[in-house]
Amino acid sequence: MILALGAVMACGKNTVPEPPVREPDREGESGELLFSATFDECVLKEGPQIQSDNFKEDCENPLSHISFKSTLWKTVGSSHVCDDEYMRSRGFQDWVYLFRVTERPGYLACGVNSEGKRGIIQSPMMTKIQQVSDVKISFEIKPDADMTDDICFKVCLAGVIRKVTVNGYAYAQTDPHDGIEHSLIISRQSLNPGWNKVAVEVEKATGGTMFYWGGASSSKSLNHGFYLDNVKVYETQQMERPAGSLRVLYWNIQNGMWSDQTADFANFRAFVKKYDPDVCVWCEAQSIYNDRSTSMCDEKDRFFPAGWADFAQSYGHKYTAIGGYRIYADDYFPQVVTSRYPVKTLLKITETDAAHQALADSYTDGKSHSDEYHKSCAEGYCPVAHGAAVQQVDVNGVKVNIVTLHLWPHAYSYYAKFVLKDQKYDADNSAGGNVQREREIRYICSRSIEDPKFAGEENWLMMGDFNTRSRLDNWRYKLPEDSPFLSSHDYILQHTDYKDIIGLKYPGHFFATRTWANDAAGNYPPRYDFMYASPAMYEKVANALVLNEQWTNMVWAMSNYYDSSDHRPILVDFKF
Repeated sequence: MILALGAVMACGKNTVPEPPVREPDREGESGELLFSATFDECVLKEGPQIQSDNFKEDCENPLSHISFKSTLWKTVGSSHVCDDEYMRSRGFQDWVYLFRVTERPGYLACGVNSEGKRGIIQSPMMTKIQQVSDVKISFEIKPDADMTDDICFKVCLAGVIRKVTVNGYAYAQTDPHDGIEHSLIISRQSLNPGWNKVAVEVEKATGGTMFYWGGASSSKSLNHGFYLDNVKVYETQQMERPAGSLRVLYWNIQNGMWSDQTADFANFRAFVKKYDPDVCVWCEAQSIYNDRSTSMCDEKDRFFPAGWADFAQSYGHKYTAIGGYRIYADDYFPQVVTSRYPVKTLLKITETDAAHQALADSYTDGKSHSDEYHKSCAEGYCPVAHGAAVQQVDVNGVKVNIVTLHLWPHAYSYYAKFVLKDQKYDADNSAGGNVQREREIRYICSRSIEDPKFAGEENWLMMGDFNTRSRLDNWRYKLPEDSPFLSSHDYILQHTDYKDIIGLKYPGHFFATRTWANDAAGNYPPRYDFMYASPAMYEKVANALVLNEQWTNMVWAMSNYYDSSDHRPILVDFKF
């Protein structure tokens, strides 16, 4: 019997081929070595190597069966079934997956069994990456003699595959991408029977990047076995931030950074300092709940939004501006801009009719008037539910107008929820919600980039949580061409000159910004968060990415709340 890294591998092969003699892998050895796994501590012995109370003789009980997409973050070290000393001796504590994996003398076997069961290997996070960087990962891989599957290699959480070589020859890429995994299928036919050298160049990796190896198929009719050795990761270059550029960081921070309240926002502050943006746009920028709970806190206990000016000072931003939001109608989700440069509020956008705008303008007492207010709302009343704003940032004399927004999130309309108090009124297929969002975006655009009073101003950005889907991503969603889920972004793409920065900079790639879908448009984690740019600003884009990293990794906490948020940030550098 062969030890399955702590579990007896009853379904393995009876004999194990001797590893061939190979020259040291020199490919990719330029740049800083970030990670190396040569598996030199792995050996082959007869019978189990460790006997302990929690040892299990069952290949269905792997060391780790929890991946970073699960609700609870675990690693092999926190979920294994073998002896702790064994794990330490092999250095596998920080690995995420060692599933149906066996150790061999100086290398690993993955999915080598006669039962058609696929194995999975997933590396630790590349925590030595301090900034967004390009990396090169090299590894050696050998198909089992009976292998009939292909091999799937993935870059997980952050990073885009840009170039691949197999045995020194360029290899055509495959780009299935579900938003947090960028995959490469290495065909069985492309591999020699012996050891093969693979090198993969990855753009925009972070400290949260991980690497995955497994069979490409889960079919039990295939043999998925292969062997892995000499994994090395080098940092080839850090993402260059052009001199004099404007760095903008946008993020929906979920209930006023609910996740970090108990730490006095120390982790949040450290994250902002790490990436050192010039302008931040925070969505859901008000404290709502008591620390790590679902109970609403009193207004006097809310650190945000009143605390934004002081908090922004702590990461070097002198200027703060809050957008329009409708607290008189129980809205707790404003957007806030903080900046190194002076910020001027040009417009707060809330109501879509004059009577209610007058009420909004006169609101001063800090108390909700929701019930009284909604009694006066006419059929189909449709405000900008979470408000919006036009904020102007003066970047050394260059004026940049920033539209902040957070569109309605529900399947039903605002009118159904707050006026009729009947969410079934127009919720079928999200009909009411889609109409609500499209009407909001039309109104926001009419008051900002389309308003004649702003004619001649060419530097525009619009960003926020749109809570709906774009036609630019429909190759992924596969919604009907006339789907109402596409209508809000259709209006932007067809009636304004805004350009979707992430969508256009990464054609054919998809980056989920939300960990779960809250609409009826499909089960894929969606891209709900966008940063749009006018042509003049789009031409200035030097770097752009959905910023997945260690701290922004979504880990379920309770209810619908995640650590550190249920959304991912967007980071863009503009070269002036």
